[in-house]
This record gives sequence, structure tokens and C-alpha cells, in this order.
Amino acid sequence: MKIFRNLTSALTLAAIVAVAMLNAGCEYAKKVIAKDKVNQGAILYNQGHTKRAQEFFKGATETDPDSPIAWLYYGATLVKEYQDVEGNKEEDEKKKEEIANQAIDIYKRALSLAKNNCVIIDNAVLSIATIYDDLKSEEERRKRMQERVEGQREIQRRIDVIEAEWRNWMQQRAENQCAKREDKATAYYSIAVRYWKCSSDETVRYRDKTAKDPLHYRNMDYKDALPDKQRAEACVANGLEYIEKALREDPEYVDAMLYEGLLYRERQMLTKEESKRKELDQMAVKIYEKASALQKKKGEAADQPQQQAAPKG
Repeated sequence: MKIFRNLTSALTLAAIVAVAMLNAGCEYAKKVIAKDKVNQGAILYNQGHTKRAQEFFKGATETDPDSPIAWLYYGATLVKEYQDVEGNKEEDEKKKEEIANQAIDIYKRALSLAKNNCVIIDNAVLSIATIYDDLKSEEERRKRMQERVEGQREIQRRIDVIEAEWRNWMQQRAENQCAKREDKATAYYSIAVRYWKCSSDETVRYRDKTAKDPLHYRNMDYKDALPDKQRAEACVANGLEYIEKALREDPEYVDAMLYEGLLYRERQMLTKEESKRKELDQMAVKIYEKASALQKKKGEAADQPQQQAAPKG
């Protein structure tokens, strides 16, 4: 009986090993099939056959759900699909938004599987940010077409939510473990520019068309205008914070310097006290002069012919 029990245990162990090897082989086969589908999809995508490519990429995710590259490519076809939706009808807008949100979920899936693959991480994060940027543009278009004030406010609330999501993903791009200094500087700069625009939208709206000075104080001190002033002031403060981050990563980032000056101009237009306005004006001029000198220096360096190494005798 003891011999029988030992034999049974041995047979059981052998069966378990055989099943494990079979499963391992099956998993390997799935990965090979999925990779082949990704390759075929990539060929079709590059040929402009987006819909057919999408079928291959989707099939690859079903064959090997743990393949981040399959999910990444699948997301790319969805982005192309929602960008190709034409028409301004309500059903078209809903369809476009639905596909865009699906693409965001797909990219998040790729990101969750990326581990330490920096190429996939950067592509997924940047793609999600780009989708939110597109969604914001759509909402801004709707706002321009909306005639009712209350309707515009509702759309603006949606715009603010989408903008916050865009900032979140741009910040993730700057602060993930794969981010290079150049990527960090660019991401922070992009966020700062959007904050500048947020303030500029308000200072342009409250501009006195009869004033000779384009940088005159914007009178936004009455009840109905105070929320707009507070919004502009907050955007300037946030914009300067992100510009400083960009310049810490790249102290010679000329465009960031120029927008730093523009943000101080925004603060100047939101400041009533004349002595403070003069101080802000001087700061903006100083920053502009520094940026211009640096740009000239870089231009001169780029124009100089590269010295060729002397041939060895």
C-alpha cells in the first residue's frame, strides 16, 4: 500500500508538472500570436487602414491582455477614430466624447501594465493629456456657439474639469520616474502657458478700449466682476509657480522666460497701486531683456560653422 501511495504521489506530481508546462507553452503561444497581430496592425495603421488595424490591435489585447504595447496601439486607433468624427450634430459630439473616453481608459490600461518601460509610460501619459486637450477644444467651440449665459457657464464648468485633468496628466509626465529634464521643463512650461491664458482671457475682457495704456489697471472691483478677478489672480500665481519649475529644470529656457514676463504683465494689469505697478513693469522689462540677450547668444552660437577636426597625418 505504501508503494501504491508513493506511486500515486509521483503520478500526481508528474501530472501537475505536465499541466504547468502545457500552460506555460500555451501562454507563450498566446504572446507570439498577440505580437503577430500587433505587427500586422502596425503595418495596416501605417498604410492608413485605421479601422482594420484597430481589429488586429483589439484582437491582440484579447489574446494577451497583459501586453501594454497592444493596448497602446489600440488606443492610438481610437484617437484617430474620434478625430475623424465629422459634423456638429449632438449625436456626433456624444459619439466623439464616448470614443475619446474609451481611448483614455485604454491608455490607462497600457500604463498600468508598462512597469518600467519608459517609452510606453511617456506615450500613454502624453496621449491621455492630448485627448483632454482635444476635449477642451471641443467644449470651447460649444461655448462660442452657445448664446445663453447660463449655458456658457455650464460649459465653462466642464472646461475647468477637463483642464484640471489635462494639468494632472501633464504633471504626471513631468514627475514620473522616466521623465528627462527636457520633458519636465516642457511639461511645466505648457501648464504655465495655460495659466497665463486663463488670466489673459479675463484681462482682455475687462480692457478699457478708450485707455491709451494697453497695460492699464483692469477695474474688476465691483461685485459681478470680483470672481473673474480672483480667477485671474489665482491663474497668475499658479502660472508663475510652474514657470519657476520649468526654469529650475532649464535655466536657459527662453520661451519660459518670456512667459514669466507676460505673467508679471498680467499681475500688473490686476494691480491698482501705482508704485507696485511700476515695480512689476520693471521686472517684466528686465526679464524680457535677459531673454532677448540669451536668444541672441544662442542664435550667434548656432550660426557659427562647426570646426572640423584636423586630419591625422
